[in-house]
Amino acid sequence: MLADKGVHGIAMYDVSKTDVSVLVSEAFKFSHIVVASSTYNNGIFTPMENFLLDIKAHALQNRTFAVIENGTWAPQSGKLIRAILGEMKNNTVLEDGITLKSSLKQSQMADLEALAETIYNDLNR
Repeated sequence: MLADKGVHGIAMYDVSKTDVSVLVSEAFKFSHIVVASSTYNNGIFTPMENFLLDIKAHALQNRTFAVIENGTWAPQSGKLIRAILGEMKNNTVLEDGITLKSSLKQSQMADLEALAETIYNDLNR
């Protein structure tokens, strides 16, 4: 959706398959980062949590984050991600987050489009 709006230089990584050193390095290259994670054992999916803790330890600043959480019964990852990001300095977490229950539903496409629009508008202000 961001590419359809004309955003260039988009990169997407699977934290379970990409070394965290690559993820941290890439985080320093982008102004806007979408963090999407499932809830795992009532917490953040472990590789995502490790990434977040690493960018916190490296004092990543001046970034804008969007959060997408997933969980079948009790999604918790979004709240926990926001807590870690909230401990970091000079970052913005967009209010428009998305909660998915197991999978993206057709009825949530408008929410995803709204999030893409928010990111696009923030990039172009």
